[in-house]
Amino acid sequence: MQKTLNFKQDPIKKISTFISCLVLFSILSSGNVWSKVYVISDIDDTIKKANSADGGVMQVYHFLRKKIYPEMRDLFVELKDVYEDLGEEVEFHYVSAAPDFTFDQDKWIEKHNFPAGEATLKRFGDGDTYTYKTNTSSAILEKTSPNDIVYFFGDNSSKDAIVYSELTEKFKLKSFIYIRDVETNATYWNDELPIHQLEGVHYFFSEVELIDQEGLFFMTDTLVSNIREAYQ
Repeated sequence: MQKTLNFKQDPIKKISTFISCLVLFSILSSGNVWSKVYVISDIDDTIKKANSADGGVMQVYHFLRKKIYPEMRDLFVELKDVYEDLGEEVEFHYVSAAPDFTFDQDKWIEKHNFPAGEATLKRFGDGDTYTYKTNTSSAILEKTSPNDIVYFFGDNSSKDAIVYSELTEKFKLKSFIYIRDVETNATYWNDELPIHQLEGVHYFFSEVELIDQEGLFFMTDTLVSNIREAYQ
């Protein structure tokens, strides 16, 4: 896989991206390094197509197909590769509120070549989605140290943005929060509709909106090209 950063942008964005990379490299090269990078990701409607927002026949259709968002898989792989090349340990956690009897999440993650990591689905007695995701993610984040960095990925068909924002505040995290806008009420695709966003959360309607995100500095030209082609 090509390991060059995407600098095929306008001059201002090119300079901004270059400076961000220099700052990151400077931090990692100093004595104040991150001890670990955590990735906590939802599954349905985040890395797996599920149509949770609408439900009905289309949700059943996507559930039976269990198709991935390939661009998200590739983004996760590049995140892991780049940080490990920089000497950082990367830990993936897949936290889904889908009932644990619906599918074998570990087998699905391995089959589709997502980075290996702990995968958890909701069991009977875990409470509602907000409670389950808060408790499960909190147990993961209790291990973090002040120098760690956390990536959150989710969607707005449930409570991901709220949970991730609250956890960032509770644990005083250096975090990046990315939320897929499956409700189509958080991104500016139609100026006539109201926008509902939480501060500090990066919403995306498709992976195209992730291309210039500072926290995703590691995206290669190959991935950027694939994303643009998939969503043109």
